[in-house]
Amino acid sequence: MRLHQISSMVLLPFRRPSLLLVSLLFSVALYAANIQANVYDIQSPKWVIAMGILILFSPLFHGVVILRVRAVESGTDVTTWQALLQTAVSYPRLVVGEILVNLIVVAGLFLFILPGVYVGLRLIFYKQVILIDHATAVTALRVSSRRTTGWRISLFLLALLTPFYGFAILIGYVVTVFSWGAVGEGLVVVASALSLIWTNTLLTNLYLEPVHKPHLGK
Repeated sequence: MRLHQISSMVLLPFRRPSLLLVSLLFSVALYAANIQANVYDIQSPKWVIAMGILILFSPLFHGVVILRVRAVESGTDVTTWQALLQTAVSYPRLVVGEILVNLIVVAGLFLFILPGVYVGLRLIFYKQVILIDHATAVTALRVSSRRTTGWRISLFLLALLTPFYGFAILIGYVVTVFSWGAVGEGLVVVASALSLIWTNTLLTNLYLEPVHKPHLGK
């Protein structure tokens, strides 16, 4: 990925304010759910609320971002509403994919944390496959796995994604250490929103690179 592509990706939320607004709303919902029950704390009786929000609402958010990024990359544009309507067509497949990926990743995490991270990286393109190539959930997992074969690709993806996830984690750590109250909570939500847009944009751009794109299987 070249410098101008990274620069364009970082600036995208600020060039498309409506996209940033959608991400902020989703981040607020995630933050509120996480206050009730951490998504990683399956022993909490309210854990199902947090996971329910992730599984039911995250496909809508990711779909809007992915389809708008695709439109920008193709030199066109779609509104948030148009992207949402297009996402709705693939929504059942996205929900099935979300459930399958979460089950597989959680199983990997229980066995050992690194297999969980590795499996997550292998299946990371499944939303793009469903939304852009209209595949089924199972086919999307298979295609994503083919796209990420080899430990070098997994390390490459991890290296690209770490700064964006790390940005949100760093803001959260600083806010916790210095106890900035409501202002700090707002910063955490904004950092999360930006991180979500950046990672979706990065993955969508990588998926759209024609050199590496495989044919979908039946």
